[in-house]
Amino acid sequence: MVQLDEVTARRYVTEQHYLSGWPAAIHRYGLLDTEAEPTPGDQTVNGHVLVGVTVLASPMNERVLTHAFPRLVPYAQSVELARLVVSASVPANGETFLVARALRMAADHGVRGVVSFADPMPRRRRTDHGTVIASPGHLGIVYQALGARFAGRSSARTLLFLPDGSVLSARSKAKVTGGEAGAQAVIRKLEALGARPRREEESPSRWLAEALPAIGVRPARHPGNLRYLLLAGRTRQDRARTVFGMPAMPYPKWEADRRPLSGAPIN
Repeated sequence: MVQLDEVTARRYVTEQHYLSGWPAAIHRYGLLDTEAEPTPGDQTVNGHVLVGVTVLASPMNERVLTHAFPRLVPYAQSVELARLVVSASVPANGETFLVARALRMAADHGVRGVVSFADPMPRRRRTDHGTVIASPGHLGIVYQALGARFAGRSSARTLLFLPDGSVLSARSKAKVTGGEAGAQAVIRKLEALGARPRREEESPSRWLAEALPAIGVRPARHPGNLRYLLLAGRTRQDRARTVFGMPAMPYPKWEADRRPLSGAPIN
């Protein structure tokens, strides 16, 4: 396990994670295979093959952290586990090992509480060979294995899924329609996915209203991500000092139709 620089971590995650975006990273940790012989397609660190990365980051809304850990300083003592990527070559317990070690290393930087979300909804990506499953949906089994506290779901909402499996956020739409900073990056992404270029005299709102259905953007109701709270600290006493702001709930399980269940809070 090593701490990674921004460039190394970003390259690995953006090439291998089904979400194409890069979070506002604070801490980045990598899992190395010290026995594998590097091949031309491998990314290496200190001569060893990089086989996994986890990223602790700042969520877009501070309340994600303060609701979960009301007594911790957000972005310093509390962070979000925003990305977790492990190569298929890593044994089944590799993700659990990576997260556990990352929490210990983050504790040395003052981190005491970590929020992570598991997305139970399958993600599909359109390719030249047809539509493929980019992600089957996750229950957060890795967090359950670590004894994390399950704290229910994030809010249900309607999302706009792009052909590459990513989501066009309301904030990104607002940047385009309002001509805000960052609008060109959103426009370039939509054009890369097949949208026609916007004419100079055309209003951004009109162009966007035409571009989204033209590239096959489909709105879908999302039930909310599954929220897990993890503690960081070198000792059990360190971890016990952290106060949770949300009650524990029974771990979700898959139903026959693969929609996750969750029970009532535990008193």
